[in-house]
Amino acid sequence: MARHARDILNEQFLEMRWRALSLAADLDRIERAEGGKDALADPRIAQLREAFKALLQNEPERAAKVQMIFSDMTPPPPLPPKPSR
Repeated sequence: MARHARDILNEQFLEMRWRALSLAADLDRIERAEGGKDALADPRIAQLREAFKALLQNEPERAAKVQMIFSDMTPPPPLPPKPSR
């Protein structure tokens, strides 16, 4: 039997709140640290901001979208040629 959304929210809300607060605290620590203003221009922070935007969308598959934001889509390097015999 499928669970009701309210039950899932009741069960997960405190942990979700903790994760949001933890991320906010991490960003605050980075910003306050020496070089923090420069660190906020780091591409990884841009990825986090993009992920936050995806989380706020009322669309399905948010987890997949966030995963793709953090995925390295660079093609792998070519394999070396096999030695001839």
